[in-house]
Amino acid sequence: MTKAAADSNLSKSKARILLEYVLLAVCLCVIALRTTFTEGPVAQSVARTAGDSVYSLSISAVLVFLFAFWLVWSLCSGKFCYRFTGLEIGLCLFVLAAVISSLAASNKRAAITSSFCLIAPVLMAVLLIQVLDSHSKVRFLLSVIAALGMVSAWQCAEQFFISNQVMIEQYRQAPETILGPLGIQPGTFAQMLFEHRLFSRGVYGFFTTSNSAGSFAMLGFFAVIGLVLDGVKGLNFTQTSLGGLINRIIAVAVVLFGLIITRSKGAIAASLIAAAMFVVYFLFGNRLKAHKKIILVFCFLFIVCGSFFVVLYGLAHDRLPGGNSMLVRWQYWHSSAKMYADHRFTGVGPGNFAVFYPHYKPAAAPEAVADPHNFLLSILTQYGPLGLAGFLALLAVPLWRVIFRSDETTLPKTARPEAQFKKPAVALLIVISIALLVIRPFLFKMPPAGEPAVAIYMFSVLYVVPVVIFILGLWLLAYRATSHKPQATTFAAVLFCAVLGFLIHNLIDYAIFEPGVFTAFWVVMACLIAADFQRNIRKQFVVKPALFTKLSAAAAGAVIIWACFYYVLLPPARAAAGIKTAMSKPPLAHQLLDRSAEQDRLDPAAPGLNGRIYLQQYSETPDAQSVLLEQAADCFLQAAQRNRADFKNYEKLSTVYSLLAQVCGPQERGNWLNKAFENSLFAVLRYPGSGRLRVQLAQIAEQLGETDTALEQYKKAIDIEDSYRRQFALMYPGRAIFSRLGEEKYQYAKQQIEKISKQ
Repeated sequence: MTKAAADSNLSKSKARILLEYVLLAVCLCVIALRTTFTEGPVAQSVARTAGDSVYSLSISAVLVFLFAFWLVWSLCSGKFCYRFTGLEIGLCLFVLAAVISSLAASNKRAAITSSFCLIAPVLMAVLLIQVLDSHSKVRFLLSVIAALGMVSAWQCAEQFFISNQVMIEQYRQAPETILGPLGIQPGTFAQMLFEHRLFSRGVYGFFTTSNSAGSFAMLGFFAVIGLVLDGVKGLNFTQTSLGGLINRIIAVAVVLFGLIITRSKGAIAASLIAAAMFVVYFLFGNRLKAHKKIILVFCFLFIVCGSFFVVLYGLAHDRLPGGNSMLVRWQYWHSSAKMYADHRFTGVGPGNFAVFYPHYKPAAAPEAVADPHNFLLSILTQYGPLGLAGFLALLAVPLWRVIFRSDETTLPKTARPEAQFKKPAVALLIVISIALLVIRPFLFKMPPAGEPAVAIYMFSVLYVVPVVIFILGLWLLAYRATSHKPQATTFAAVLFCAVLGFLIHNLIDYAIFEPGVFTAFWVVMACLIAADFQRNIRKQFVVKPALFTKLSAAAAGAVIIWACFYYVLLPPARAAAGIKTAMSKPPLAHQLLDRSAEQDRLDPAAPGLNGRIYLQQYSETPDAQSVLLEQAADCFLQAAQRNRADFKNYEKLSTVYSLLAQVCGPQERGNWLNKAFENSLFAVLRYPGSGRLRVQLAQIAEQLGETDTALEQYKKAIDIEDSYRRQFALMYPGRAIFSRLGEEKYQYAKQQIEKISKQ
């Protein structure tokens, strides 16, 4: 049965109210940690190191377990109350698509990890909507986002004025100290790209890119604006104290400063568009409401026509209008379209874009990417059309309900309701501050400092100052209770425009998939939906569960938590721990990596690393033993079986078989060379735009006497390098060409073409 809920707090028991505060506190701690610790996009962290993905999984598991616990506890209580958020249909479709696409994925461990980490913040949003049963709680949650935006602004300012210059000086003195931890080999194209980013003095705060920092700053900025306008009656500033007004102006200025110094053109432009939308609504809101459907149809036609002309321009000019960023984005999008055309129903699998992109990457493109820099294409290529439909439903249904609801405010008529939340707000502030001060040092290790005074200074700057700024930010935004009602409609309009601006920015970037940004986005969505509940009459689902329902819910919850722990979290955690131990204990490396590969049968990381260690040991052994090569081949074969789309394992196999052909007898040489040729061909098929792989294939073909094949591959290698050099000159005019193939190999390939052609 259902009923309208006038004030849900009146029907809640003290135990339930206490539980909801505990759940809210844990969610707030997760939000604060994620937005103050650099946690790269899941697709990139899976490809980079196992440890990064384990942290993302652990944080995501906390959110999933919180939602499961709340749901089971509520069903097992005397009365189950649930607010339908509008997210349910989209969430079910997206989860179904994630399961289907994960089963079809090449790297299934990456698919499971990526899906889990993407679904967790949405479940958190559903939970928050159930917990945010008063306008004061919504305001406090947005205040936390705004205060974290101020912390991010401080971090951006510290990088802008201090850290960037320090890092540049350190790099000039000892490049290996910075390149080594990043896994960048000196003299490679990756080093050139790193130097380009380093000397451009990018500001990225606690995130991986300036665009991500800009996206988060955008959310923080509109959160502050919403809080300011919500506390002012009719925008009449004489109703507020001068001190309160000054505090809010300071908060707005700080977050806006953080947005500006990121120098993210996309985030700044999207913020201006969102601000313009809000101004239009504020000036012409009543007229616009009378023509909602016409406006929506016009917006839909505008999006369709705009997309059509973008595609038409791109196909005609092989780029988009703008600078280098738009040139490479067209290459990302065009390649993604080809990728989807080959995987129309399931996509390539969550977290698998990075390994499939080289299959379609243009030969001239300077770098491979792990995301197409467009959230629609990213979801479509990885989760398929069902996943895209589910994700769009997650966004569109709640926004649609906000647009087409009445504007009647039905907030509970309680005296000074905000004052009732003062003590819980202080308690939550203390809990979040303690979490930041205690947990962050374990996540973000302080660099070694020689003198105690230096250590104290670094500890203060890295760990204490962010907490102080966070507390100061919440104080600046503290709600002063007034006698007038909150501006619910204006409040919702600000959040609505923030969501649209955020999505517009991520049509040309991947910041949305950075866990801290993605989590903050769903917090804003939860606040928007919860605020809509506050201002409109809605019915909530209320039922008294039977005993069988309670037992079934408890059993289902236990099974889900057990499955998440033993299949999603535990295997990669064990494997990552084994890999970390193996790196610190070289004598036991093979044994530990074999155990890690056994503990996680889906992840190719452990066997791939084991194979590289065998290969390195062979190169360092004076009396090289072929058994090391055979063991390396077994490891790379195992890794290739776990991720058949990745060219790297086949490239390594080709190298191993070529070495075996050099050390074996004449009778076995042909067999090993054939295997080397076969795996080199597999690598080329998975990365046809690599000149290096083409040269390797040509060299093996020469040894087998296949001169026609060798000539063809040498020519393709030269064509690939020449096309790359033309684009490099276009993107970096006046700069010396940095050869991706390597000048020595480039000249060697030309010599071989001339030599074979004469034969």
